[in-house]
Amino acid sequence: MTEQEIHHKMVVGSFIKNKLEEYEYFLRKIIKLCDLIDKNFLAGINPVNTSDEDINFNFNAFVNTFQSLKDSLETATSQKIAWSYFADVRHSTFFKECRNAITHDGMQIINAYTDGKYYIANNIERIDNKGRLISLEAPKQDILTLCLEFSTDLVLEVERIADEYGQSIPTQSNVNKIKYIERYMNSPFVPEFARELFQQNREIIEQQLAAHVFNPVADIKRQTASISSLCAHT
Repeated sequence: MTEQEIHHKMVVGSFIKNKLEEYEYFLRKIIKLCDLIDKNFLAGINPVNTSDEDINFNFNAFVNTFQSLKDSLETATSQKIAWSYFADVRHSTFFKECRNAITHDGMQIINAYTDGKYYIANNIERIDNKGRLISLEAPKQDILTLCLEFSTDLVLEVERIADEYGQSIPTQSNVNKIKYIERYMNSPFVPEFARELFQQNREIIEQQLAAHVFNPVADIKRQTASISSLCAHT
C-alpha cells in the first residue's frame, strides 16, 4: 500500500465521526418534526403541519447516510463490509432498498399521515440495475418508530465493526501534510492576514501535523453513544 493510499484511509477514517454527526443531525430533524405533528394532533391543531414535504426531504438525507457509513467504514478499514453485516439491524433491508429508490429513482417514500404519525401507505416497487423487479413491503410502523429502531441497532453494529476492524484504520501517515494547507492558503478566499500567520507559524504547524495521531475508534464511539442516547430518551 502506498503512502498516499494510507493517507487516504486515514482521512476517510477521521471523517466517519462526521458522517455519524450528519446521521444524528437528520435523525434529530425527523424526531422534531414527528413530535411536532403528534403534539399538534393531540392539541387539535389543524393542519398539524403546513410543510408536509419536509419529512421526505429529511428522511431522504437520513437514509443516504446508511450507505455512506458502510462505504466509509469499508474504505478506512480495508475490509469488505457486506450488507449481511447489518442483517440483525431491524429494518435494514427496508432502509437499504429505500435508499436505492430515493437515490436512483428519485422516489418520495413517505406518503401517508394518520392520528399524528407519518406512514408509508403502499409497497415500493422499482427496477434495479439488472432489470429485476424489486418489491418492498410497506412497514406497519410509523416513520419515527422505524427510524429509532433502526438507529438503535445500527449504532451497535457500527461499534462492532469498529471493535473488530478499527485497529486497521491508519492513525498517521508519512505524506507531506503541510502541502494540503499550502494549497488552501493559495486560495483567493483566504485573507492575507491568515497567509501571514501561516508563514510565521509554519514550522510549529508542521511539527504539530507530524505529531498528531488520530483516534478514529474513540471518535466513532463518542458519536454512536450520542445517537444511542438520543434514541433512548425519545
